[in-house]
Amino acid sequence: MSASRLTHAVVSLPALDLRTEPRHAAELGSQLLMGETVRLLGRSADAGWVRVRNDADGYTGWVRGWGLVEATAARVARWRTKARARVAVPLGQVLTGRGTGAAVSPVFLGDRLIAGRTVNGYRAVELPDGRRGYLPASALGTAKRPSIEGRVLTLLGTPYLWGGRTPAGYDCSAFVQQVLLEQGVSLPRDAKDQCRRCRPLPAGVEPRVGDLIFFRRPKEKASHVGIALGGGYYA
Repeated sequence: MSASRLTHAVVSLPALDLRTEPRHAAELGSQLLMGETVRLLGRSADAGWVRVRNDADGYTGWVRGWGLVEATAARVARWRTKARARVAVPLGQVLTGRGTGAAVSPVFLGDRLIAGRTVNGYRAVELPDGRRGYLPASALGTAKRPSIEGRVLTLLGTPYLWGGRTPAGYDCSAFVQQVLLEQGVSLPRDAKDQCRRCRPLPAGVEPRVGDLIFFRRPKEKASHVGIALGGGYYA
């Protein structure tokens, strides 16, 4: 296969740091989740860093190449078709056996996998790099989504991490993005862009569960965001 045709990639780590410059000391702009697909945009001089654009939300930045499985556009399209299972628990562990065996990989809420049959409460899964193992069937999303309030409860106590997109650490806009994605709502990555996507509530109308609440500093569109939970509460 010609390397020139490898224009895309699939993220193969549970979370892959996306930095604003090709160096570890650079700002953490965001993170990519396992199973997300990206467009390859360029490489650093030492070839260790790759500039990518996340197909899910358009976010761009630099990642270490070891966290990607590079592929053609056709292969990536096949992955997206097959990898419809999403991790539905804050943290899970793929094992070589059904509840036993060696660890294959941790997985975070929102990671995408190829899922097979369920046997004795465990489901066979395949990771983007071809590794296989088993997860409890309850760790994968079902047709019945958790409520917004229910999901927020499972994430209470999650630390704040600028650029973070996993239960190991979220920033405000990533938390909103991931909670609402589970409800079938796709949002941009940053608070200011999420604000532009929304319609303001009429004066005097109380926010409903799932509405977004924005905060801003002077001369900014939005610098912080939360999810309304009703009764004057938000997360």
